[in-house]
Amino acid sequence: MDWSKAKSILIVIFVILNLFLAGVIIKLANDEGISQDTIENAKKALLNRGVIVNSEIPLYNKKIGTLVYGDESINKKRIVKNFLGQEEYIKEELTEDLEEGSKENLKEDLEESAKEKNMSQEIIEKDGKEIIFKDNDNFIYKNKNLSYIISADKSSGEVLDSLKKLFKGTGVPINQFVFDKMENGDTYIFRQKHNEFWIFENYISVLMSKEDVLQLECRYRKIDGIEQGSDILTAHQVLIKNHDSIKDIEIVAIDLGFKEIAVQNGARETTDDIPVWRIRTSGDEEVFYRVYDGEKINTQ
Repeated sequence: MDWSKAKSILIVIFVILNLFLAGVIIKLANDEGISQDTIENAKKALLNRGVIVNSEIPLYNKKIGTLVYGDESINKKRIVKNFLGQEEYIKEELTEDLEEGSKENLKEDLEESAKEKNMSQEIIEKDGKEIIFKDNDNFIYKNKNLSYIISADKSSGEVLDSLKKLFKGTGVPINQFVFDKMENGDTYIFRQKHNEFWIFENYISVLMSKEDVLQLECRYRKIDGIEQGSDILTAHQVLIKNHDSIKDIEIVAIDLGFKEIAVQNGARETTDDIPVWRIRTSGDEEVFYRVYDGEKINTQ
């Protein structure tokens, strides 16, 4: 055996191994730069304010930018075809523009048509099923053929399987939607997850009957990307900063995601969504805080 050659090979292996371990350590240091002692001290400080934290406090402390949406909206033709089994969309303007292949003209013409006719919604019905397009990003579906007996005992996985059948091929990335919570004891809420972030404004809320989907509402905008980020306040820093208002509650979930900001007249402050920490309590209350300064945001 050539021991000199073997020794050289072993040295190379050890160097590669050390570089790999160094990379892992650096990654862990970046991902978990907050010590567990810091988290425990934060929990004790909050407990003195009557705040019980019955959830993980996320350690995420990287830079985050704003979420930018693309120009594409819900494909109404595909939605109608999938949900109603109807090949043609009952709207002359849409059919004509689809034949011309002009998506931009389609969007502008539909918006102008709605203004001219003072229409805020488009309603399409077929064989006991109904779709209400509230706008280009939001629609409601109802199946009036099913008995109106709400079933809340189905698993979230079963409900998601039903949604996958309805949304297949519509352009809505249903595989990215994750069960978030039950609302009012009978409504399943699914939201999109983009990488590790919740997209709070892209959601599907579902009422189930024993047979199938009884009613749902979907809001979806296609994500274009996330802009270059800025430094953030970590979850525990936001909790401590807001200790005057966050008190006498039980926290059951802390999530990181993107959300719209509303202003007093109901209009939106920006077309893009900002990163927020969502605090959810045992009373099913949700409060959102900007990650940049820890300020509570207006969502109404």
